[in-house]
Amino acid sequence: MNAMTQLRDLLEALRPQIPESLLAGRGRDRLLQRVGDFPAAVAANLCVFELRLDDPEPAADFSVTVTSSRVPHRYLAGTDGAPAPSLKAWLDAYLASKPEPYRWLMLEYDLIDIAEERKAAPAINLRSDASLIRGGATFEPGRLAGTLSRVFGQSDARHEQRALSRAFAVLPAGAVVAFAAAFPERTPRSVRLVVAEVSAAQVGPFLDRLRWPGSISAVLHFLSELHDVSNRFMMAFDVSPEGTLPRLGFEIYPTAAGDRDFRSLLSAWHTTRSRHWRGLTDWLVETGLCSQAKADGLLSWPKQCILYGANGPYGLRMGINHIKIVMDAEHLRAKAYAGLQCFPLAPDKR
Repeated sequence: MNAMTQLRDLLEALRPQIPESLLAGRGRDRLLQRVGDFPAAVAANLCVFELRLDDPEPAADFSVTVTSSRVPHRYLAGTDGAPAPSLKAWLDAYLASKPEPYRWLMLEYDLIDIAEERKAAPAINLRSDASLIRGGATFEPGRLAGTLSRVFGQSDARHEQRALSRAFAVLPAGAVVAFAAAFPERTPRSVRLVVAEVSAAQVGPFLDRLRWPGSISAVLHFLSELHDVSNRFMMAFDVSPEGTLPRLGFEIYPTAAGDRDFRSLLSAWHTTRSRHWRGLTDWLVETGLCSQAKADGLLSWPKQCILYGANGPYGLRMGINHIKIVMDAEHLRAKAYAGLQCFPLAPDKR
């Protein structure tokens, strides 16, 4: 590995580690066009490649995590090259208000469905403190609405507050909203919630209370079919002032990923190995939700090793974070979220 200053340098050095069935050719070029100028140090935190498992194109959407008290300008820039000053100031204030162990947000970049000449503004993902420790602070709908409305460039948070208050009011007993996100480039305007600690038995009544506009019986049938290969999941759904949107996601983990506490699942990307995911990927191939080439590439993704470069040794961690099954009008699509972390090794770790 040569000296690296930009993310494109790092990804070029890591090319032998990334299966070509997952990222190559135009898909790789598009990713580098959008985020290649980011500093290579961004990979010291978790980076995530979002992979469509039924699509033969080796392409990915991309996410980066921010754990400092400031978001770099270039991370937020859209097509016009400059983020809204109010958004950056608000997010910086949000991060600075958090104690360091809880200082985190994720920026998600749509690439596959975006024209090559465009730079879509990233989605903003927030994590609740309760996703880190039992008894940690949970999201409060009013405050969360105020934060996410700024992502949309709005100072009036009443629409988001109405949507979130309605969703929080019907959560199953014991459920935890682990993540919340706003997607400024997507329509209709909505907020995504990722909810943990919902059992399969609670899913149907919960969707009914949400007034989810899809087939609940189809969801329950899907979960029963999935049970033999995985019974660990979180639910992702989008809420708007007009109601819950049809798109519904299940973020799925292998049964062996951790104990009953959902917080262990959030580190599954570096604690699980290929063998933990094989049953699930085999099932996806059998059901037509994943091509064999993508399954093979995905199972060759997890690894931990030391790489040697001009500036010394680097630690490389790659793993599967989760697989998401997205349901929209009873149509199913599978995506994999593959994590990567690359960082210089301290002398005592070499």
